[in-house]
Amino acid sequence: MFAVNEERYLKFIYQKQLEEPGKVRTTVIATSFGVKAATVTEMLQKLSQKGLLRYTRYRGVDLTTKGVTKTQKLLRKHRLLEVLLVRFLNYTFHKACEEATKLEHHVSKKLVNAICQAYDHPDLCPCNKAILKDSECCDTKLLYEN
Repeated sequence: MFAVNEERYLKFIYQKQLEEPGKVRTTVIATSFGVKAATVTEMLQKLSQKGLLRYTRYRGVDLTTKGVTKTQKLLRKHRLLEVLLVRFLNYTFHKACEEATKLEHHVSKKLVNAICQAYDHPDLCPCNKAILKDSECCDTKLLYEN
């Protein structure tokens, strides 16, 4: 199980690496999160011990394959929640993103797969970002198990 804060860091690093390939600097993370560099360093060391990223002091950080996979699953949850919030509850794109950010850490894979199936396996979220497919995406056996 991952803490919400750990997932926030992974998502931020993933998105930064998509924008600018290479290592993400500790100071960039600290500035964006409004925390001290020492706080960021502590979290990066913790995530590194879990095998989710490679952290080198004074050189920055990049995600491991395990970290990328974890983050992509989190983004899949986020984007499918956005689909639900916009299509079913008529949220605006912006409000749906805000709510999905709060919920993404707490919803089960079962619920996410049910949303995916209910909306016929959408390829894009309301913001036109790709919804990554999961290897167990909408496996009906998983959907109806207790």
